[in-house]
Amino acid sequence: MKKETTIEELRDWWLEEYYNTNSKEVVNNHPKEAKSPDWFKLYPVTQEQHDAWEKWAKERLRKEGVKSGWGFAYLDSAPYVENQKV
Repeated sequence: MKKETTIEELRDWWLEEYYNTNSKEVVNNHPKEAKSPDWFKLYPVTQEQHDAWEKWAKERLRKEGVKSGWGFAYLDSAPYVENQKV
């Protein structure tokens, strides 16, 4: 039986790729912030990094045959994109 990708795995991809950390370390290092979605702001990414993650995540879920639920998975796992200052 094939294991389905978890929200934690979706989060960990960009945390490991861009910050060399993971969800468990975030909870251990920032217990107060980890209780709300505000912890995402501690690990901002660029739009390009976000887009690379989104492409990877959609492809991974597509290969698993996930046809719906992307919206919820995105809201629970997408990185925070820091606005570029002009």
